[in-house]
Amino acid sequence: MATISPTPKLQFLDANGAPLSYGLLYTYSAGTTSPLATYPTSAQTTLNTNPIVLDARGEANVWLLAGLAYKFVLQNSSSVLQYTVDNI
Repeated sequence: MATISPTPKLQFLDANGAPLSYGLLYTYSAGTTSPLATYPTSAQTTLNTNPIVLDARGEANVWLLAGLAYKFVLQNSSSVLQYTVDNI
């Protein structure tokens, strides 16, 4: 049986559509400012930093804990808020 592939890397863009190089992705429990763990692999043996520092292409490996709701807060490399998304 085949299944669709998950997105292997998340990529974030700035308001002009350019990669958000070295941006910061904070992950929280939905509706709060309580940090919530993410992982760079599906094995969940090592935690991502919080915030996750995006690479030069604005990308990061972000695996979430199943069954939990997250809030993402995205900032640029100067810590300027880009957007917040709750209940992921």
